[in-house]
Amino acid sequence: MFLPIVECIYIPSDEGEAVTYLSSLVEQHPKIAARAERTLAATSSARAALEALVEDGTFERISEGYAHCLEEKACKLEEEVRRYEFDE
Repeated sequence: MFLPIVECIYIPSDEGEAVTYLSSLVEQHPKIAARAERTLAATSSARAALEALVEDGTFERISEGYAHCLEEKACKLEEEVRRYEFDE
């Protein structure tokens, strides 16, 4: 059975943070650059551009709180890997 891998994004409540986040998404996913730029030009809102990427099915949306929780867990795992590599 094939299960697709769906990428999730969050939409920051702060517009400045949304600009930074949208920029990093465009760097990671060049195929979305043109759509994101068009939406950004039309709305002057990075949050709206992120919303459009969720609405068109490019990404699934998760809450900002859950995103920060995942980020914390990822940082802890990275620390654990570094400790493990250092011990070897």
